[in-house]
Amino acid sequence: MITERNTTDSGKAMSCGGVICTPHQQASEAGLKILNAGGTAIDAALAASAALCVAFPHMTGLGGDAMWLLSDGHKVDAILGLGQAGQRLPDAGSISERGPASAATTAGALRSWSLAQNLSREHWGSLLEWKDLLAPAIDIAEQGAVVSQSQVFWQDQRAELIAGAPGLQRLCYGEDNQFRKEGSTFLQPELAKTLRQLAHAGVDDFYDGEVASALAKGFASIGNGLTEEDLQNTQAELVDPIKIRYREGYLFNMPPPSQGLYTLRALHALDRADISAMENGGTDYYHHLVEAIKLQLANRNRELCDPLFSAIDLRSQLSAANADADFARIDPLQASVWQEPAHPADTVWFAATDKEGRTACVIQSLFHDFGSGCLIGDTGVLWLNRAAGFNADPTHPNAWGPGKRVAHTLNPSCYLADNGEQFYFGTQGGDGQPQTQMVLATQLIDYSQSIEAALHAPRFLQGRSFFGSTENLKLEASVDKTVASELEDRGHDIEWLPVLSPLSGQAGIIRIHPDGRKEAMHDPRGDGVSLGQSKELTEVPL
Repeated sequence: MITERNTTDSGKAMSCGGVICTPHQQASEAGLKILNAGGTAIDAALAASAALCVAFPHMTGLGGDAMWLLSDGHKVDAILGLGQAGQRLPDAGSISERGPASAATTAGALRSWSLAQNLSREHWGSLLEWKDLLAPAIDIAEQGAVVSQSQVFWQDQRAELIAGAPGLQRLCYGEDNQFRKEGSTFLQPELAKTLRQLAHAGVDDFYDGEVASALAKGFASIGNGLTEEDLQNTQAELVDPIKIRYREGYLFNMPPPSQGLYTLRALHALDRADISAMENGGTDYYHHLVEAIKLQLANRNRELCDPLFSAIDLRSQLSAANADADFARIDPLQASVWQEPAHPADTVWFAATDKEGRTACVIQSLFHDFGSGCLIGDTGVLWLNRAAGFNADPTHPNAWGPGKRVAHTLNPSCYLADNGEQFYFGTQGGDGQPQTQMVLATQLIDYSQSIEAALHAPRFLQGRSFFGSTENLKLEASVDKTVASELEDRGHDIEWLPVLSPLSGQAGIIRIHPDGRKEAMHDPRGDGVSLGQSKELTEVPL
């Protein structure tokens, strides 16, 4: 029987079987249970995803979006599980940042679950059903989710928002009408009822069944402009990921409307630089990474949109000539001017690899922490505020339009090296996602660091943070002070973040060695957990 968790004191899981990495203990345990029952990596990710919707409600939920990378170590596929704008604006007549008028796009996550589960059964040989995959989440909702350190942090930061949102008060306040404490538990009976219906009828019931009808009634009561027809029109897509050649391998990410295009463009430009010859964590290192992503965030803000409404030439964007031109625009001694608006957002990244070496690498999101703040009807479902990501300029490619998908910050990543080594990684953090991914990629690939060292490496955040109003360069305090001074000499305006600050991302990594050994670790900046199967791979029935 597989009961051992194979996790080191550092939090790294190691196994020749399967591994799973999520930001919450209960979600990781849910995924490991599915792996131990003979489930695939997709199955484990689905169980973990559902558990996170219960136990990590400030960052993800059934009313969110999702993106997946699926890999067998040779071929990589991608799933876009994104909602779209309704056929009309909210009753308020415009989009807001929070509240009902921000809950104006449908949620695509569960359509992505449906597509992923079909692939798991038809191509990866899964025999598990929705009742198996959703059982751990139902148990958590009925028996108690454990309040995480992350939830406590964001409750404190969003006290004013929560005080004005009755639905969020139900999630965040205890019986004493005070914020829930870390380690306490809370029940979600309405969400448990919804999950039980989905386990019985299948997750597509969320779009065209009893749950869809309940959601539509809730939409009508808050006036967010969505209808049951809008839910029915929501679809997930199986698409080709985009990729670039980086060093001795290929980096993969998500196509538009994901900002993954610009993560890859920044790293494609840096492939022209000898990063490994630079001092790790030195002035040249940070300067080149910051300047590369500043250019791409500006490109993203100008052009990223739903490609179904405005074409994006991916071949040109990812061409060698374009990478050469991008690299030539980096002044090695002078910071460029930064005047771009920020795109704060929050998500969860998680991933699972099964004993066969197949991996599901996923990001799922409500957009901002706590999403719109609206629990829909009596479903217990917290809805995303992704509509707030539309551009207010009606002439912009990312302006609101009926049936249109908004430009997305979500972008899970993977790297397949020529020697057979594989890395799967991602993080939450809006604008910080590509910036943290650049640190992880260069640490793992250019400097051949362990996953522990890569996750502990000091990070940066160019632009406005979640709480600050300044558009400067934020460095974790573990960056050498001499390096910061030299960066200031090059024109960077420096602000300090605490060491291992949660504002610089909640990342995770799965590493697969050429001999099949697997490692997984979640960010030391949070309380996530990685677990691995023991050596004895006897399946444990559910």
